[in-house]
Amino acid sequence: MKQSSFKTFSRESRIKITRKGSRFIGVGASSRQKDELKSKREKLAGEFPKATHIAYGSVIVESGRPVERYDSDGEPRGTAGKPILQVIKGEGLSNCAVFVVRYFGGRELGTGGLARAYSDAARGVIEEGNIVIEKERDRYLISFPYSFTGKIAEVIAKFDEVNVLERNYGREPELEVSVPVDTVESFFERLRSGTAGNVDAKLIAGSKKGFEREDNRV
Repeated sequence: MKQSSFKTFSRESRIKITRKGSRFIGVGASSRQKDELKSKREKLAGEFPKATHIAYGSVIVESGRPVERYDSDGEPRGTAGKPILQVIKGEGLSNCAVFVVRYFGGRELGTGGLARAYSDAARGVIEEGNIVIEKERDRYLISFPYSFTGKIAEVIAKFDEVNVLERNYGREPELEVSVPVDTVESFFERLRSGTAGNVDAKLIAGSKKGFEREDNRV
């Protein structure tokens, strides 16, 4: 099933926790491409050159579907990358990555304790982070007779997530609008109903820009 909206980080967030002397630094950030994961990990390795491990989990929307990735960076199987990924999924985030940098403190945590520590670091950075909703949008050019200008404005006012980008009042009014893909059907059905079908809508070629951030926070 294609994903048309999701939660993600609006900016990089960080937290620190300590477990039996080991320090864990959680780093969460938005990420839209697989290549960004390698680049981010390299930057963290440069920032924390003496870190014992840098594990991560990520969910990135590719061709409309979430793709999951994780890496435990040498930690025992199932104790680092996978727990981080499970937290991301459990919180419903996409197009993001959570890295956890570990400095070993001299005392073993055991596999269960290690998995909990990585999970706690991932959960903490999400709880402390500034999380926003992003939605996939398309742009349309709509035109209509002047006599329906008021009705068109009324319909648009009822759809808070529809944005008017440009207005052109020539021989007949034209509006360029940005519409969330999951709202397209209901929006244009309301437009057609309100104007008795006297509205023309064209998808602007090449207008798909992927996901755009909404103003609301979660």
